[in-house]
Amino acid sequence: MQRRHLIKAGLALPLAASLPALGQADSYPTKPIRLVVTQGTGSGSDITGRLIAKKLTELLKQSVVVENRVGASGLIGHDYVLRAAPDGYTLLFSSTAPLVLLPAVNSNVKYRLTDFAPVAPVFSSPYMVLTSTQPGTPNSLAELVAMLKAKPSSFASSGAGVLTHLVSEMLLQATGTQATHVPYKGSGQALSDLVGGVVLFATDSPTAAGALVRGGRLRALAVTSPRRLASLPDVPTMAELGYPALTVSTMGGIYGPQGMPKEVLETLGRQIALAVTSPEVKAQFATSEIEVLTMGVDAYQAQMLKDAPVWEQMVRKLGVVVQ
Repeated sequence: MQRRHLIKAGLALPLAASLPALGQADSYPTKPIRLVVTQGTGSGSDITGRLIAKKLTELLKQSVVVENRVGASGLIGHDYVLRAAPDGYTLLFSSTAPLVLLPAVNSNVKYRLTDFAPVAPVFSSPYMVLTSTQPGTPNSLAELVAMLKAKPSSFASSGAGVLTHLVSEMLLQATGTQATHVPYKGSGQALSDLVGGVVLFATDSPTAAGALVRGGRLRALAVTSPRRLASLPDVPTMAELGYPALTVSTMGGIYGPQGMPKEVLETLGRQIALAVTSPEVKAQFATSEIEVLTMGVDAYQAQMLKDAPVWEQMVRKLGVVVQ
């Protein structure tokens, strides 16, 4: 009898040991979640990330805190998330440039898109070609091109190797012009110097630059979207101006380290989908000309993988190298 009781007790131990783990998966999250944003305050990524974090805090009944880890065009933040525990408490808000372009232009970047676990798609966004509204600045894309051909000039970006840099390089190549690249640590600093006339032009997202354009401090010369933006109907598309190859947008979503529990991925995926399709977030996205991505996470990852070689080919064509 005593032996039978011991056997029963021994069989019960593995089951009992597994119960806390099951309970933790069922009750996720039990502590605050960090959402790492690799661009600085005022960038499109920062603004969008904070909007999503606020809504997720409501839905998950747990704090979702944005943590800006800026540097090396996103390398620092991405490496940080890769080294984090795959428990769902450290997430990454990222997009085309740091996930696909940066590894193609910078040999120091060892990670690849497939090193991260896709959690949920979030957005797609175009770009705008921008100048200051100070006297003597170009009033149209044609005037910008003429100025670039007439004398040495410079352009700003939110970092070397990101799309705010590469779209400007694409513009320079398409127009047969040259300008000196001045990279900043985020859109906030870059656009501030553009407003002040320190650089001649920049390319950035409607999220980062829209308020400055509407406030009359920046002038949008063109947009890279297929159609004119509803919030800026007088600004022509690049295709309308004769540059259809400069119809460009970025895609972004939320990622984590590989190895996250399936239950946690599913919970986060459901709640992020609810967040980005909520009326308040959709309204804010519309103001910033951001398109909500409603596709499933598998379709989103497949599209990112399909786009990757296209972007890599473009980088090689531009000859952009970042060290």
